[in-house]
Amino acid sequence: MALGDWLSRQGIPFVIETPGGSGRPIPGLRSVPAPDLDCAYALAEAVATMGPGVATLWDGDVLTFVSRRVDPGEPTVARTLPGLATAVETTRKLGAGSLAVRPAFDLAADAGPANAVAPGFDPSLAARLTGTSWLPGSELVADLVLAGRGVVRAGAVPALQELAARTGLGVLNVFTAKGVFRWDSPFHLGTGCLQERDLALAGAHPDAVVVGVGLDDDECPPALFAAAGLDPARVVTLDPADLPAAAETLRARIPVVAGGERPALYRDLSAVVGPLYAETAGPLNPACAAADLAAVLPAHGSVFSEPGPAAHWLGRTFSTVRLGSVRVPAAGGAGLAIAGAIAAGLTGAGVAVAVVDRVPDDGVAAGCLRWADELGLTVVVEVWGDDGEPLSSAEHRAAVTARLAQGGVGVLELPVDYAALTALVAAAGPVVAWGG
Repeated sequence: MALGDWLSRQGIPFVIETPGGSGRPIPGLRSVPAPDLDCAYALAEAVATMGPGVATLWDGDVLTFVSRRVDPGEPTVARTLPGLATAVETTRKLGAGSLAVRPAFDLAADAGPANAVAPGFDPSLAARLTGTSWLPGSELVADLVLAGRGVVRAGAVPALQELAARTGLGVLNVFTAKGVFRWDSPFHLGTGCLQERDLALAGAHPDAVVVGVGLDDDECPPALFAAAGLDPARVVTLDPADLPAAAETLRARIPVVAGGERPALYRDLSAVVGPLYAETAGPLNPACAAADLAAVLPAHGSVFSEPGPAAHWLGRTFSTVRLGSVRVPAAGGAGLAIAGAIAAGLTGAGVAVAVVDRVPDDGVAAGCLRWADELGLTVVVEVWGDDGEPLSSAEHRAAVTARLAQGGVGVLELPVDYAALTALVAAAGPVVAWGG
């Protein structure tokens, strides 16, 4: 196995070539030259946080693995492919977020087998939520499942759905994992980890048994557990690869039944956002704006966001019927949404809408927008702010549809009225995602 083959097996779709490097390619893996270092890191972070879980930067000498944008420190030297694989696995266990490696071996040479990828493998280097690890084969009576992005990265969504069906356990998905269940599935307890009382309203309490699967540390702010009176060390953490085995021995304290009562989180938030969907006059509220995007998004398209007010409302109100239709990251900064749209275009995933809080007229966001244009991608950047012409829901849908059909890169400034945030906070507490 050569280096390019091994990287592909980690789920890495391409290597991002940073400016000023030697130009030495990695055989067997597509190289995407970035216009500048800021755009290179934005694309890597977008791929990692909203895609397969890890991305790579390459300057012809040093290979940098990125799951979260943190300083990887001085590069470690790997003299063999198995040595590189060991360094990555060590970083994965530490949850360090990133790693810089200088490969000192023939990149095209067949180095033999290097850790085969098992079903349910999660390639991310992000720090995981620590708790009480579930021991395969042990029986457990639980109250609910809290599922994070790791389930998606591991390709374990069908296994999660099967566990719910066999055990009767309801699942609260983190905002990073929207779409693991249809919004109207009886096992879907709602989207959580956005506001302080999400976990408590979903059914967690001091004596509850919560099973966490595929959870990164930055997906679960401590305030969530404090509001539920739950010690996070008591969360029973489950590796996505163990979902099939857990379906044999886990069971629900109170099984979910079709047509049964939904949890308080679902009821209380529906009471706030349900009426907002019907308020279709301009300026739009964010729930209606999100519903519009869900309605006109092509079957092969995705909506990308970045930490901020718009992402909060997309995470809360975008109704998902398809996994991947909306991507809300657990971390990141300006430019991440547009970089996510670039990643979608580079991998052939289809057209994309990037929803942001301010016009991308400077900094890394502007650089990524120029890059998307140079690549000939179809990207609509929607700015949910104060400026632009107020649109009704019908006008908004028509505008987005027309821009997507036109192709290329376009920016739509949409005035959005966030007044309903007051009622949302009253229902589920202050926003705690991304540090609040």
